Amino acid sequence: MKIIKLLILLFISLVSSISAIYCELKSIPVGPMIGSLIAGISIPYLFPSIVDLTDNENWKSSQRKLIRAGILRKETAIRISFAYLFRIKVDGKYFLVQNSRTKKYQPVGGAYKFTEQEEAYLRDNIPVENDDRIPGNRITKRDYRLLVKNKYLRKFIRRFNKTQYRENIENLSREFMEEIFSTGILDKNLFGVLSYKYCGRHMTNVELSNVFCHYELLLADIVEVQLSDVQEDLFRNLMKTECDKYHFVTADEIKTLGVKFGTNELADNIANHTPKILSENTDELILRNKYKEMITVRL
Repeated sequence: MKIIKLLILLFISLVSSISAIYCELKSIPVGPMIGSLIAGISIPYLFPSIVDLTDNENWKSSQRKLIRAGILRKETAIRISFAYLFRIKVDGKYFLVQNSRTKKYQPVGGAYKFTEQEEAYLRDNIPVENDDRIPGNRITKRDYRLLVKNKYLRKFIRRFNKTQYRENIENLSREFMEEIFSTGILDKNLFGVLSYKYCGRHMTNVELSNVFCHYELLLADIVEVQLSDVQEDLFRNLMKTECDKYHFVTADEIKTLGVKFGTNELADNIANHTPKILSENTDELILRNKYKEMITVRL
């Protein structure tokens, strides 16, 4: 669409400019004025259209629109929350765990963490502040939940994509261990190795959050756990026992966020970011072919 728009504007600008010059040379009355008028209207739109071609992801386009509208300034703080989420499916149902804060059910996973080296790099090169909407503590220390100035947002994301000083796809076991083994849901010694495949990345537009009252950008890398037969049986055994720590839910239950229409159970007990892990939404993810090999981590 951007290319078509650019080509149309380019065509109109060239034709009108050439027509104006031709009419001027041939002394055709009114022609130069009309050609110049049309060119004067189209050319100012041509250059922004060329710039728009550099916005190769939706979030970049949304950011630029807000800047052009005068809503985002260079110093505007953008809240970023960058996470990874595990898709765990057993017999057609998705395994979710309870969030300790909200008590809602959500995928295993959480915010990426960065190291002291990355903290030092950001301090010297890309000034950031801790997310002031979520209380900081030992658990949330060095989470990728930060406030980044709008003028640094693209630089920050380029750095996130290339730095080795953060949790990376090669080992995303921390949240898995904390939320499944440390909580006593499963026994680490019985589980064995953790194997998973990268499905792709979900990124929102830069938009105003109704909850946090900040313009924000949310990123979630989706990985699907490749369960062995033994591991599948461990999860099947969990299905036999009711427990507040976890739930097995269908895709339809996730789509409704747990609301049971037609009943008196209208509470949404599933977190609103959970639909990102649905298999049917994989085609909405970007970077789907970035990592093709299965990754195995010894726990």
